[in-house]
This record gives sequence, C-alpha cells and structure tokens, in this order.
Amino acid sequence: MLGGAQIHEFTDWTHIRVSKMKSNLVASLLLVCCLFIAQAFTLRPVLSSASAPHTRVFSSSPIPKVQPTFFQASQTVNPDTVKSAFIRHILLLEESLVPVVMDMIKDVGRWEGGDGFAEVASSISVCESTKSNHGNIGWIDRGGRETAKIFPEEGVDDLYGKGLLKPGDVHIVRTTLGHHIVQVLDVQTEVKSLRTPSPKLKGAGFKSKGGRKAATYLLQTNGCQMNVADSERLRSQLHSSGLEEIGADIDSKPTHPDVVVVNTCSIRDHAEQKLYDFLGPFAKRKREGSDVTIVVTGCVAQQEGEALIRRVPEVDLVLGPQYVNKMGELLEDVKDGYQLVATDPTLISEDVARPVRDDPYRAWVPVINGCNEHCSYCVVPNTRGVEQSRTMEAIAEEIRSLKSSGYKEVTLLGQNIDAYGRDLKPKRNFADLLTVADSVGLERIRYVTSHPRYFSDRVIDAVRDLKSVCELFHLPPQSGSDEVLKNMRRGYTYDSYMRIVQRIKERVGDDAGITGDIIVGFPGETESDFQRTLDLMEEVKYDNLNAFSYSPRPFTDAALGKNQVDEDVKADRLQRVQRLAVKHGLERSERYLGRTVEVLVEGRNKRNLEQECMGKTRQGRQVFFAGSIEELRGKLVMVTISEARPWSLRGKLVQKN
Repeated sequence: MLGGAQIHEFTDWTHIRVSKMKSNLVASLLLVCCLFIAQAFTLRPVLSSASAPHTRVFSSSPIPKVQPTFFQASQTVNPDTVKSAFIRHILLLEESLVPVVMDMIKDVGRWEGGDGFAEVASSISVCESTKSNHGNIGWIDRGGRETAKIFPEEGVDDLYGKGLLKPGDVHIVRTTLGHHIVQVLDVQTEVKSLRTPSPKLKGAGFKSKGGRKAATYLLQTNGCQMNVADSERLRSQLHSSGLEEIGADIDSKPTHPDVVVVNTCSIRDHAEQKLYDFLGPFAKRKREGSDVTIVVTGCVAQQEGEALIRRVPEVDLVLGPQYVNKMGELLEDVKDGYQLVATDPTLISEDVARPVRDDPYRAWVPVINGCNEHCSYCVVPNTRGVEQSRTMEAIAEEIRSLKSSGYKEVTLLGQNIDAYGRDLKPKRNFADLLTVADSVGLERIRYVTSHPRYFSDRVIDAVRDLKSVCELFHLPPQSGSDEVLKNMRRGYTYDSYMRIVQRIKERVGDDAGITGDIIVGFPGETESDFQRTLDLMEEVKYDNLNAFSYSPRPFTDAALGKNQVDEDVKADRLQRVQRLAVKHGLERSERYLGRTVEVLVEGRNKRNLEQECMGKTRQGRQVFFAGSIEELRGKLVMVTISEARPWSLRGKLVQKN
C-alpha cells in the first residue's frame, strides 16, 4: 500500500523541484501528486519489498558494463538477434499517468541536467523493489522468468514483441501489476558471420611467429585534441596486439599495412568525403585480394555507423569513441571473420595499458568524455555520447606516471570541461580537479575547453593560486549576438560573457591569455548580429581566435533551420573576423616586448629547422629563438623578447634550467 511515508517522500521531492522548474513541470508534478494520492489504496501487496525476490537480475550500476552490440552490417538487424536486454522501469497504476510522467522525465533531465528517468523512478515509481536502485530491473533474457514478481512474463513477451530493441529506447508495457515505462539501457546480441575468416589473420594474433615478419599498422588521425588522445590509446592497444607502426604515405611502395585505422572527426563538413577518399586505395587493394584489415573510429564512425559499411563494404570494424579502449579485444573478433559495428552507448572503461604518446614532454589527459549540452549547431553529443567523468584518482595517477617519465606539461581535455564531476558520486567539480592535479608537482597544467555557461569563479582562483596551472583561458563565445546565442542554445549573453572576462582580468591580471572560437554565418545571423561579434572581439582582444564559417552538421537542429546565410556573406564575414583577430593578436604580442618569459621548448621552427628552436609561454604564445634543439628540447628556458608578431614572438635565450 502507498502509505503516509511514501506520500510524504513524494511531496518533499515535489517541493524541492518546484522552485527549479518551469510551469509545465510544476503542473505535471501537481497532477501526478493528486493522481497518486487518489490511487494510494490500490497498490498491490505483491510489490512490497518483502515479497520481491533478491535475484541475479538486479544491478547496482545505472548503466551496465557489457560488451558492445555486434551485428552483421550487411543485414538489417532484427529483434531475433537480441538475446538479452538490460532494462529499468517506472511502474504506474493508472494509464492516465503515463504521458504526464513521460513529460516529467524530459523536464527533470532538462532542468536539472541529470538522468531524468532515474530521478523520477527513484521518487514516484510504485515498485519498491527497484525504486531504490533508479528503477533498474537488470538483464532480462528472451523467455527469461526470473523477474516475474517485478516484471511479469507477459511484460517480457510484450517487450520483445515490439521489435528491435536498442539502447535508449523507451517502451510502454502493460502487465497485471500496472503500466510500466521501460527504458532499454543495453542489449546483447548473438550473431553469425557470413564472411570467411582471413587465412592470414585468423589465429595469427598479429604476432611474429616462426620467422614471419611482424604485422604492421597505419594510423591516420584527424580532428581535435580528443582525437589525438584517443589515437594514443589506440596505438597502445595495437602495439599490445603485436603490430608495428609504419608511415602514412600510402602511395609509397613499403606502405602495405596489415591493419589500417582511421580516427575521424565530424565537427566540420566534408569529413565523410575525406574519409572515403582516404579509404579508397585500401579498399581497392582488398578487392584485389589483399588481407588488409580496415578500421574506422572516431566521430564519423559514430555518426555513420552501419551506413559506413554499406558504402565501403571492405571496412571490417566501425568503432565509436566510447569503444576506443576495447580496440584490442574487438580486433580479435575481426580476425575470426566478423564485420563489427560498435556504436551503442556504453560506459567508457579505464585504460589497461599506457597510451603510446606522440610527444615525450607534453601529454593529453582526457578527464571527461561526451557532452550533455546539445548546442543547436554541434554534433558532438551525438558522436561522443553523454558526459562521463573519469575519477580524480585515475587522472592523478596518470599525471604522476607522466611526471615520473619526464613529462613537463599536461593538457586536461573535455568537450565541456567545466562539467567535470557532476556525474560522479559524490559530485566533484573542475576546480577540485585542478587542485588535485597541481599537487602532483608537474611544471605545467593546461586545460580545454571551457563553456561560459558553466564557468566558475573557483576556476579563475585556481589559475591564479595554483603554481602549475597556466594563465590561459580558452573561453569560446561563438557569437556576440544575444539572439544568435539564444538560437545556438548556448545559455549566456554578451553581458554575462563579458562579466567573466572582466573577472579574469581583475583576479589574474591583464597578462592572462584569453582565446576563443567564433562561428560566422549562423542561420538567421544578420549584419547587426555580426557587428555585435566584432564589438565583442574589440572589447576582449583575444590572444588567439579560431574563426569558422557555419557548416550544417547531421543530427543538429540548426541544419534544419530556415534563413541559412549565403556562402558569399559567410566568406566576407569570416575575412573581417580574421583581419580583426590579426590586429588584436599583434597588440597582445607587443605587451611582451623587452620582457623575459618562461618558455617550454617543444621542437624546431619548421620554417627554419637548422637555426631556431620553438616553444610556448605559459599563456600559450609561440616563441622562436636561436639554440640547440638537441640540448634544449623538453626544458624550461628564459627568453628575452625582441620581436612581436600576431601569433608569435622572437627573442634571445638568456637562461636554461
């Protein structure tokens, strides 16, 4: 029976959230409350915790840790391939409650930025056996009967009878207990391959055996810092599989890799076509009889999924970003002849091996994967999934390991790094992480990318107070127009953005580096909107600015919007932004003239290889100076600046540490 305590709990939950949510959610909550009180005495005794069995199907994890869903890409997936599904539910007694609660789930998720389903299930589901565990029922097998007192047999049959089950799907199922809102969190499938295993690869393990030369791989990386970090982890697993890396010149005679891996980016347009152009020669070789194994990973892999294999049937493995750490084990399935697509949502596992890094002194360290923001122009939430923060302990351990290996600088990575820790239990925040990272004692710590909507004064204070954290803020405005920002769903205004900039300059000083990103030609952007962007640039005076013309991306609302800006107008506005950015870049560089600054030496000046070293200041400015790269690379040196350019400085070495 729904007693006084449960009603009290529900009304408390309602009261807490009324002040946070808009009127539609308040109305929903009040309606649900009234309906629940009206039906309080109709709850069946079988739902009590005393009568519910404690079986193996219960899980303490809101998302199960399981193998990815594999299927034969040449076939249409059908429900018969699903052998087990991990589900959670909200049990209601009245059918009239279903649409109200469905709206409530969406509202709670939107306004509290969390898992709306879990929140509502924990608060108002009348199934006491699962309520305390976010509504989790656990794994139910096709024809399984272990959940009969929680999710009866007819519910299992009904769920599997609804067709293809995919993670994220929500179904309404009616049983003798009531009306279940069921969400599928994961599925396991059983597939059979129609392909013949490669004689060269099957059982070989990519290992050198019996005098056979070790198999080789080619890794091509496109995109942002997250892609680079992912490739470093992929490289580690490829090496563990016994593969040796070769160069990227596919037209040269020695380059005939056994495995080709392409790590892709879809943030800009034409990414898919670039991928297909790159794959073309390898697909041709495969059709001609080569045993090359082709792997596509990254954001285009997640975006295209099965469609990628339909276009290029020679591809063996499509690997979404959430499966990067499972590359090694998935290659084992490929060797057995399977053609696999692993793109379903899953928990990202911690690395089992150290990344093989591109630089011996500077390292990328991902701290949060995915993004929950759904800006109207951005495809990242669809390609990298929801936010998943790594634990502080894992991050600190990685930084300690880097320090012991001689690294001088790390860059903490996240699509929305200010969201770090809000999905952890207990919740943490990014300022806490900066404090922990600083305690390791590394010389330099950087981070990208901040979101102005969530940017915290605590982060400003951390940059000011922590010794290793560099005085550089990457704070993308995207636009200066409040109307455009609203249509982008960015969640801040020109004035609120400028208040952040002002606090940075007040607390850290004018020497703090501020960089950003600008999109011109967003749908509906007028000339007056664009002028506000120029006004913002004049007020901030960015140290460096990345400017792009808007390009429609799949699965985004902006791509479907009206009032697309003419390409010629976009080009003109982009040029105007770039000219102003160069002017401001020079002004910001000139503040260094005559000063002596700390520089971390990274390599040679690519345009003057024999004579000049190149490094960066703590604020991220490039510095060129004469010196021996063999002696100085990876060291912190002092350089007196004598020449200023828009994006770089030139000076004289005065001290080396």
